Amino acid sequence: MTVETRLYIHTLGCPKNDADSEVLARRLRTAGIDVADGPDEASHVLINTCGFTGEAKEESIGAILGAARDYPAAELLVMGCLVQRFRDELESGLPEVGGWYGLGEMATLVGVLTSTASPAHGSPPEPPVHARRSFAYVKISDGCDHRCSFCAIPGIKGPYAALPPDEIMEQARAALDEGARELVLVGQDTAIWRNEGLDLAGLLDAVAADERVRWIRLMYLQPENVDDGLLAILASNDKVVKYLDVPFQHASGRVLRRMARAGDGVGYLALLGRARRMMPDVSVRTTFIVGFPGESEADVATLLDFCASASFDHGGAFVYSPEEGTPAARLRPRVAETVARDRFGRLSSALLSLAERANTERVGRAVDVMIDALGAEEGPEGVVAVGRTVRQAPEVDGVTFLEGDLPVGAGPGDLVRAVVTEAYGYDLVARCDATQSA
Repeated sequence: MTVETRLYIHTLGCPKNDADSEVLARRLRTAGIDVADGPDEASHVLINTCGFTGEAKEESIGAILGAARDYPAAELLVMGCLVQRFRDELESGLPEVGGWYGLGEMATLVGVLTSTASPAHGSPPEPPVHARRSFAYVKISDGCDHRCSFCAIPGIKGPYAALPPDEIMEQARAALDEGARELVLVGQDTAIWRNEGLDLAGLLDAVAADERVRWIRLMYLQPENVDDGLLAILASNDKVVKYLDVPFQHASGRVLRRMARAGDGVGYLALLGRARRMMPDVSVRTTFIVGFPGESEADVATLLDFCASASFDHGGAFVYSPEEGTPAARLRPRVAETVARDRFGRLSSALLSLAERANTERVGRAVDVMIDALGAEEGPEGVVAVGRTVRQAPEVDGVTFLEGDLPVGAGPGDLVRAVVTEAYGYDLVARCDATQSA
């Protein structure tokens, strides 16, 4: 009896990994391989790993071991950054894995599955339910030329490489075909994309030309490359949301130099001032690292003062993790873990307060909300749908809980007009009217 191949993909890590998993899934479906919505009936289970930090490594290994334990009848495959970084160690330590695929080996993986597997019969299978979501990540570059002392990405992925326009447009069209209406462009530094004579402005115009696109969001804009030209691009394209995702990492110039990064809090405030003059309604997200070797209490005070002045809408905090092979792993003095955790708590609390203040200022305002899902598993009573405003990026910011009456037939990917009634921590509550459409 021939068993048809059904592959389940479990993705860990950043949105760039999500984009890779979606590209793989589309290629396999085109080849007649069924991409399963869950692992229970899959003949193959693939873990797309992250190896950026020690914590990510532990999570990826835990997922591999969990899949081997819970689905022993399935062929277990592993791909991604963790394989690229620790392949020899993994192959010798995890014999239960049937195949290892590093970065750049997607074509090899597809070839193996299509040559040794029994494809599903008939037309290519439909995308699984989870693929029909309101947004999709579209990777526009890989690798990085920055040499931040704490970062392992250049060692894992190599130098910066802009993906060709045709490849990007293929991703975009496929995502739109699957129902996405917001395209989130991702890369290690999306601000510097240029390829085959086309610059970022031209790429955004090309993506926006498809009438199905409602929102385009740029993520991962390194601060040294956010100039007035880029801000003008964001301000002038109606489909590009007014949203800046800029990983400042710190505000102390002394710490930033040890991180091998340029800039400081004063310069960053000037950048944000220019952005807000050009786009008064811009939403700003950032990330910071605390506990970096040599960081002092004075440096932390500088960071907290900077956050108060910058008034971020969204922010993420991380405790420094010494990654093998990075220059920062050799730096001394190390900050004690208890001290670093205390600084993390203080910074996280400050960022939460800023987010809550920004949300409170939205109460009473009319907003457009893109529906992500009908109904809700959590949130206040009476929720009819969950979505996001342009100020809320998928999966990393808050959400907007919708109450009231949705327009007839409204579903994921549709925009509805609603009035914000409550700030709910990181989230918003808004009431929609079936007679009002966005």
